[in-house]
Amino acid sequence: MLKQKILLMLLCCSPLFAFATPATDLASLLNAVHTMKADFIQKVYDNHGKVIQTSQGKMALDRPGKFRWQVTKPIPQLIIANQTRLWIYDSDLEQVTIRPLTQAAGDTPALLLSHVGTSLETDYAVKPLDKTGSSLTWFQLTPKNTENMFASVQMGFKQNEISEMRLEDHLGHITAITFTQTQTNVALPGAQFTFKAPAGVDVIDETLRR
Repeated sequence: MLKQKILLMLLCCSPLFAFATPATDLASLLNAVHTMKADFIQKVYDNHGKVIQTSQGKMALDRPGKFRWQVTKPIPQLIIANQTRLWIYDSDLEQVTIRPLTQAAGDTPALLLSHVGTSLETDYAVKPLDKTGSSLTWFQLTPKNTENMFASVQMGFKQNEISEMRLEDHLGHITAITFTQTQTNVALPGAQFTFKAPAGVDVIDETLRR
């Protein structure tokens, strides 16, 4: 009878273990965050590990599919996603580019944080990373589509919140993003996720292409 009870317990519990994968663990962390706002510092390294660019700014997201990435220094740039479209506004160039959100997601991995309908297991090979000396829980995502702009994406979590991201392109350049002053699951104004091109700005609308 005892063996039968143990067997029954194993059979009842086995689906939990069968479906527990790095991808589902990562998805659980992302799904727990409905809204988020934070400051960020972004550094770009060349393939020799030398910093070639540093920028900073503020970000916000409201899942699913609403995202705001505002670089304030050194060159202002604003990226806004609103479920179906992505706006990239370069104020110094007086130009805004509009793209389909699904098309842009592969080239903008930070959009993974706002969940644009992408299935992690379908589009990425996900595995945990053990970084010696790091206090963060790390995951590595390798795109299955070789045409993706990035060769790999790493996400580091602290107390179940995203703390760092590392994006490596096919030339070995690494973009490292650190989030600070993070607040999650707070009310955010919807106006943050809308964009209206200022007068005189050149608009390139790629959503009109077929």
